[in-house]
This record gives sequence, structure tokens and C-alpha cells, in this order.
Amino acid sequence: MLRIIFKHLLQREKPRGALEGEYPHLDRCIGCGLCSKVCPTGAIKLFKFRDVICENCRVCIEVCPSDAITMDRFKVNRDRCTGCGYCGIVCTIPVIKEEIPKPKTPVILKSRCNRCGLCIERCPEGAVYLKDNRIDIDSNRCKTCLSCVDLCPMRAIYPPEDYIKSLIVEVDIYSCISCRECEYICPLKNSTQ
Repeated sequence: MLRIIFKHLLQREKPRGALEGEYPHLDRCIGCGLCSKVCPTGAIKLFKFRDVICENCRVCIEVCPSDAITMDRFKVNRDRCTGCGYCGIVCTIPVIKEEIPKPKTPVILKSRCNRCGLCIERCPEGAVYLKDNRIDIDSNRCKTCLSCVDLCPMRAIYPPEDYIKSLIVEVDIYSCISCRECEYICPLKNSTQ
């Protein structure tokens, strides 16, 4: 009986009226906000952007813990950058996210993770582990198969290409009904990947 309950809880069921398909991937998003305007359930939230030109507010420079950003038009010193993404969070425009190096492995959002252990149990490379009551990914063992991303019931694990975009655009997959309105309105829908 318990097995049936767990199986039901961990299945991704789409709401009535939803179309079949994948949830949106954010790796090509330009932050235009059209998708959030047409989403019938409000599942897409776009963080505030005031302009498409740098306002030289210097907040990204101030918040960078490793002093990797200089005022020279978002030049990021890749040797010093830790990829924490703080600059992308505070930047009022979507341009700086292009300068943030993408992580090589999936990223676990500690605030969402409930440490259920499904990702540890099912990782084919044994790259996901628990240490000091935190789940982490060994970048030397991870082959980026993304099984941990698919298995996580809390949606706490992001693929490397979606992580930086997740700092700017948030898709609530529990509210998403896969109606694809965001895809139809997206200005990049016909561009090549």
C-alpha cells in the first residue's frame, strides 16, 4: 500500500486540460517577459528589469564575493569568479547573466531541497551524496545525465544550462499546465539552438 502511495506522489501528473510536453527550458531566454504576460495560471514570474542598457549602478560589483567583476562593461574575471550568481540576482537587466559561467554539473537549491535522498539512490554515477546534512554533487563523478533533475520531487535540482536563467526567470512547474502559450509568444521560438 505504501509503495502505491509513494508511486502516486512521485509521478508528475499534469492538471486536467494540460497538453503533453516538456516544461519550459530557460537556456535561451532573453528575459523579454512575454511568456509571463500570457501564462493563464501565472506560473512564470519574471524578476524586475528596468532597462535594457546597463545603468552602471555597480551593485553587481559590490555584491561579488570574489571581486571578479570590473566596471569595464561587465567584464568578469573567470579565474576569480566562483559562479555563485549573486551578480545575476541583483542586476536590473538580463545582460549580465551571459557573463556568469555556467556550472558544469546540476545545481541543488539548498532552500528547496528536503533531503529525501531520491537523487542519491538513483544517481547512476554515484555522484550525489549527503554530507553534513546537505546533499551535494561530486563534479568529478557527475556525467550530467540529469536523472537527479528528473527525479527530484521538490524541483530543487537545476540543469547547468537552466541554473543562471533560474536566477532571473522562475517557472512554477506545479502551476504550469503545459498550455504552451509561453512558447507561442516567445520571440526565440523559430531561432536555432
